[in-house]
Amino acid sequence: MQKLIALALIVSCVLGVQKDTKTVLAEIDADNFGNTILSTVQMYLQAKGNAEEILVLLNQVLAGLVDDQNKHDNVIRVDRAACTRIVTDLENSIAYHTAQVAANAQMREDNEKALAEAENDVRQTIQDIESNERTFAQEEANRNKAHETWVRKNGEHDDAIAAVDEATKLVQHLSLGATFAELKPKFEAVQKRLIENESHGALFQPIVTALTELATKVDQKAIQRILQLLSQLRQQLIEARSVLEDTENRQAQRWSEFSTHLSNEHNRLVDRKNQLEQSIQTFRTNIETATHFFEVHQLELEQAQETLDAEHEWCALQETTYDTQTTERQRQQEIVERILEHLTEKLTATSQYLGGRF
Repeated sequence: MQKLIALALIVSCVLGVQKDTKTVLAEIDADNFGNTILSTVQMYLQAKGNAEEILVLLNQVLAGLVDDQNKHDNVIRVDRAACTRIVTDLENSIAYHTAQVAANAQMREDNEKALAEAENDVRQTIQDIESNERTFAQEEANRNKAHETWVRKNGEHDDAIAAVDEATKLVQHLSLGATFAELKPKFEAVQKRLIENESHGALFQPIVTALTELATKVDQKAIQRILQLLSQLRQQLIEARSVLEDTENRQAQRWSEFSTHLSNEHNRLVDRKNQLEQSIQTFRTNIETATHFFEVHQLELEQAQETLDAEHEWCALQETTYDTQTTERQRQQEIVERILEHLTEKLTATSQYLGGRF
């Protein structure tokens, strides 16, 4: 009885092994690669009758898969190093061009602001120059007019003093005994000169009147009174001429100082205008330069970003390809190892399965 039970257990185990082998091999056979390997094994077993050569072949296939994996491991290491280096270079390039774009944008903005200020300043400076020139011209005209007036009045005073001196000489001649008849032509000439003096006509009127009285009556007291009047008049004329001369000198000095100030201010404004115009040209050149390099670095930035995106995509593709191929080789390696296991440990069951394939 016990022998029957043991025999039943052995038969059950054998059937279980056969079923397990068949299931495993069927799963392998359902795979394209597994199907190809099993077909090759089947062909060798049918041709040779033993598994020795097929075992060698399968071990070679397994070694080839391992060798392929090692090669691809080396390739992915090189690719990863290249990706790291290229990505780092591109990121550094992007950082550089980004900084340059920002720097040139700021440079352009700063120079545009400075240009606007300089253009406003040069317009104001030009207006100041024009105002300075108008002031100079007006003040110079006023000074020339005042000087001409002084020259005219000074000449009138000189004429008046000369007329007074001439009248004084005539009256002195009368005081010394000369007759009026002898001096009449000169008296009349002096009277006419005094009367026709427009600037001092009112001042000379008493003298003219006194001289007219001498024509009818020569009197020493009258002569002395006239000489005193002439002396006083002459002093007044000299004082008046001196006042005019002092005024002229002060005005001339003031104009000399003011004209120097205006000239210095004009020179300063012209220098400032020239400097501003040079600055304006510099700002415009800077704006053109900044705009040019802004566009250059912006283009370089866009190209670097596109290259970086492409590089990331390529690197990701290499990783995906590596993972896919590695997974596939691992799967193929597992299939070969399982077939080798069955050929070495379960050759009979494997042969039975292969014999029943087709």
